[in-house]
Amino acid sequence: MLDEVPGKEVKITEKGEPMLTYCYGESGSFSHFHPLYAPNGQAVTEGMWETGQQHLPGICFTFGTVSDENRKPTELCRSTPTIDRENSKAAAEESAKFVSKTTWEAANPVLTEICEVIVYPLQNDVRILDLTVILQAASTPITFDGKIGLSYQAVEMEHRKAANANGKIGESEVNEQESEWATLCGISSDAAIGVAILPHSKNGQTLFLAEDTYKGFLFANTAPFTLNANENRELNYRVLIYLGDLFTFDVWNYYQNYSEL
Repeated sequence: MLDEVPGKEVKITEKGEPMLTYCYGESGSFSHFHPLYAPNGQAVTEGMWETGQQHLPGICFTFGTVSDENRKPTELCRSTPTIDRENSKAAAEESAKFVSKTTWEAANPVLTEICEVIVYPLQNDVRILDLTVILQAASTPITFDGKIGLSYQAVEMEHRKAANANGKIGESEVNEQESEWATLCGISSDAAIGVAILPHSKNGQTLFLAEDTYKGFLFANTAPFTLNANENRELNYRVLIYLGDLFTFDVWNYYQNYSEL
């Protein structure tokens, strides 16, 4: 079931249990998912955020630095996103769907950001979340640089490790490396829990930034790009929240299924 607190957040539950909350009404931050729950009911996201903080909260898409046609960085203000509820149910055979639309502007509208969200019913101890982000330039070309992509700020866990599709394990091996996907997993309340970010191959080159400290962080960073006036760029991601660890959960299987879409 999908419930909205207008101008603030969207909550999705399944069989009476919370799945996630999409926070969009906080003017000081990007829209983000927090809390997000693992199949065993444990929260996997950290939601604390203040201006100047290093990492964005929860699961969060950010588009880095935006510059105008003269390569001058532009500081943008955002409107409160509007929510289109495509489907208000999340029964066993159905998915919950909604679309968030945000306008970013300086003196005039500069950028439209549309985020299409699909939350699938729980299956085989994994929760699946699909995001399609569409960025549209307004009347002038704009360039995106820096941290463009999807981030995950994790709750505290013991024995946390980062890993990627190339078989690399550990922060030093995963950080700033190109990969099809990457994951963070650890132990919380004696349960092995992981979160993986799977950028679609259509996104182009993705470098992952990883921290596998007690409080972990993962970021799928897209290469810089420029949009001409009225041009769109679409970025697609699948997020897995799973029970298991690097050796018991096969992220590759889910990536291959996703890449065929």
